[in-house]
Amino acid sequence: MAAAFGKRGIQVRSPQLPQAKAAVSLPAGYVQPAEARPVSGSLPVVRFPLVTIGLLVLLSVIFAFELRYSPAHGNSLSARTLATYGAIEGDLIWRSGEWWRLFTAPLLHASTSHLIGNAVVLGFVGFMLEPLIGPRWFAGLFAIGALGGAIASLCLNPADIPGVGASGAIMGVLGAAFICGSSARSGPKGRKMQTWALRLILPSLIPFAGDSHTDYGCHLGGLLSGLSTGVVLLLSWSRGEARPAFNNFGAGLGATGLAVGLLALALFAGKPGNAAVVANAASGLIPEAELPGDIDIGTDKAHDLLARYPHDPRAHLFRGFAFLSQDHDLADAEEQLRQALSTKNLLAAQLTPEFEKTVTVLLAITVAYENRPTEAKALGAPLCDFADSHLGSLHRMMQDKDICP
Repeated sequence: MAAAFGKRGIQVRSPQLPQAKAAVSLPAGYVQPAEARPVSGSLPVVRFPLVTIGLLVLLSVIFAFELRYSPAHGNSLSARTLATYGAIEGDLIWRSGEWWRLFTAPLLHASTSHLIGNAVVLGFVGFMLEPLIGPRWFAGLFAIGALGGAIASLCLNPADIPGVGASGAIMGVLGAAFICGSSARSGPKGRKMQTWALRLILPSLIPFAGDSHTDYGCHLGGLLSGLSTGVVLLLSWSRGEARPAFNNFGAGLGATGLAVGLLALALFAGKPGNAAVVANAASGLIPEAELPGDIDIGTDKAHDLLARYPHDPRAHLFRGFAFLSQDHDLADAEEQLRQALSTKNLLAAQLTPEFEKTVTVLLAITVAYENRPTEAKALGAPLCDFADSHLGSLHRMMQDKDICP
């Protein structure tokens, strides 16, 4: 008896008494109790988070394409590049009517660390929530949070600041996880899911003085969308049902949001009709399609780029590197590298800090070869760790010239 307690499908028989058994006839019309009958036509409950894993793979593939077809600086992308690929930017949406950016921005990421941070949180909450509410509503929640976060980012952020990332969608999933954790179906794991959701939500809403790149508007919009959707799911979750109601509706929302985002990326990302691409062309900067993938492009090509795009700091970098490595013209190399560091040009191109560090490293090496060791060390010494991790050959040159230990 004790071994069979609480296990389904085990029949407990009463001890047989030493007496004759009487045949028992069931009354006419007797129906077997519902809990003992197999339910015909019911679908199996999927416990493996297929949608979560699929989203992680998709976001990783999209970011790989971002790096592959963009002038990336290290493992990050400039604000200008992100705008051409589909970032949310108020000026481009309000003035140019590019509303498709609300669907593409949640699929893009600005750097490897940005992607990894979002992927870890999405995977963590997805493995808890998706088996509870099912893959169809999990996909729907991701789409609802993504759109809610994108709209809040558009409304709350400055119109000239681009925004990308799946954080709005993830905050939506976290909000729904907090609400759905109170469902009776969640069992003892529900309280644990609520606790972890709260631990991840609160830091994402508190601005930190040193972090100027976090889109708190997107976080807030995604969270509110997820909380409200979670309440709807909880209210529609009938007693005894394995999943919330309207599963097909949730699947439709998820599929539609994803399809629109991918289609918009295919049609508009980096394409000539894109308002950001048009603006870049008018600014006199090197078009994305013409940007070399390597700094060493040769004297002729570097000269050609500088002649056509004199206001682009990258053209000065290419020309300065050619002067240094091939022409061995130290004075002209220094002039071009200093021009690349021009504050006006850097702001115009909205380049990442890695670009400025790379130019400064080259400038320090150039000054060292011009027999100005004190100035060279002042320029390059603060960047020794960066050169060691990102610019291996240049770091060795810095060591040879006693700029780095």
